[in-house]
Amino acid sequence: MASAIAIDLGVIFAATLVLVPIANRIGVAYPILLVLGGIGLGYLPGLPPLAMPPDMVLVIFLPPLLYWASVTAPTSEFFSTSGLWWIFQLAFGLVVVTMFAVGAVAHALIPGVAWGAALVLGAIVASTDEVAFAPIVERASIPRHVVATIEGESLVNDATSLVLYAAAVAAVVHGEFTLGGVATNLAVSVLAASAIGIIAGLCAVAAWHATKDDALQAMISLVVPFLAYLPAWRLGYSGVLSVVAAGFTTSYFTPHVLTPRARERATGFWVTIVFALNAFIFVLVGMQFHRIVAALHRFSPLDLALYGLAVAATVVIVRLLWVFAQGLLPSTNEPEHTEGSADWSHVAVLAWSGMRGGVSLAAALAIPLESSAGAFPQRNLIIFLTFCVLLATLVVQGGTLPLLLRWLDVRDDGTDAREGHVALAHTAKAALRYLDGAEHRESVPRAVLDALRRRFDNRWNEFSGAPESHDHGAPALYRKLLRESLQVQRQSLIALRDKGKVDNTVMRRVQRLLDLELEEIDLLESTAQSDVEG
Repeated sequence: MASAIAIDLGVIFAATLVLVPIANRIGVAYPILLVLGGIGLGYLPGLPPLAMPPDMVLVIFLPPLLYWASVTAPTSEFFSTSGLWWIFQLAFGLVVVTMFAVGAVAHALIPGVAWGAALVLGAIVASTDEVAFAPIVERASIPRHVVATIEGESLVNDATSLVLYAAAVAAVVHGEFTLGGVATNLAVSVLAASAIGIIAGLCAVAAWHATKDDALQAMISLVVPFLAYLPAWRLGYSGVLSVVAAGFTTSYFTPHVLTPRARERATGFWVTIVFALNAFIFVLVGMQFHRIVAALHRFSPLDLALYGLAVAATVVIVRLLWVFAQGLLPSTNEPEHTEGSADWSHVAVLAWSGMRGGVSLAAALAIPLESSAGAFPQRNLIIFLTFCVLLATLVVQGGTLPLLLRWLDVRDDGTDAREGHVALAHTAKAALRYLDGAEHRESVPRAVLDALRRRFDNRWNEFSGAPESHDHGAPALYRKLLRESLQVQRQSLIALRDKGKVDNTVMRRVQRLLDLELEEIDLLESTAQSDVEG
């Protein structure tokens, strides 16, 4: 058993190393190629099947992915009045409508699928997935408010769909279903999960405040998502929403309680672990396809293709109709409207960004084997249809999203760049004011003050929009020369290590200093460049 798992993990790791560079080279989001590659791996003879318990995906993989997504989410857009309205109607209204629409199509089209099993399928595929959306959109240039709406929807709508899923499964297994009970459970789950997440976030903030050790602070950040998810999950509430609430809570306080080095360590760790978990999930999802299809031998391939296409089309069409209908409401105004009329290109992007991911497949695999009347009806077919929806939305919608953006000429609106300029200009001005005070309070050599003033004067002139900032080429030339000088210093440092004049530990310490200087140049350059492009 252990050797089989080791083989599968090695294959997944190797597939990631091969497929991600190919995806980057051909300009395709890596989740698409990883899923397709996983499907191919699933058909390799002799490769032992990796049957991972669905709860493991939900408990181990989902919390850290959702936590980092919520920590890095554009919260100012998320919590605006109009942003909340769009997120609310997508995360609750659209999920309910999708569940019943898919259920009706499955019940009417597929012989032998009763309403109970059809609604279980509808609940499973009703919600979008942040894990699927984020790696695809990071390659695209989309206005921040559109990204915030899609991310906010995908962070919240799992709570709705999983409550509906639990109710539909209970109806099949025990024959119990009440609409009022579902609504009550959803309301209680949202409130209780949010409270648990906020408490978990505040506990983390208190722990960060109590210790200033860089390693411990970084380690605490790893515990937070599980501290939020597990209690909510065990109590029957939405672990997803609890993690999101914890992420929003900690993101507000981390600038005050985390040390700079702890932030640096934690960020590097989270970027790496999120990529690794994403890659693993998408390859793993693809590898399940062969086993899922093999369990449906009593259906003809043509029938399976027809059923999968019909359910996937229903999911896509319902979202298109709902989002464009929402765009007609003048009361929604921003973020998808300007001066009371819809920006239909943005609405179209929002309507086409309905990717499903591993969470849906994990929920399908978690369907009980037995019901009160025997085997759970059409369980294998539900899992197959869930995979069809995942594949269609991820590959077709996710793969064509860049084409849609180019066709509609949707670009980044420059909000991040404008706010970046404001932040850099104001922090430079604050530093200059401090230096003015320091000149009178302390005995500081004039040369030291002049050197510091030149640094912050240059930054103020570049990013404040002041009249003296008209020479845009000078800062770029300065950063180019500084970047090249850092490369020269790095080569000189390595040569010293190779000649035995400095130890490896000394080289690593000085190299980190050079790396941080290069990171500063990259951040300044990206802010200036994004403004030019916007």
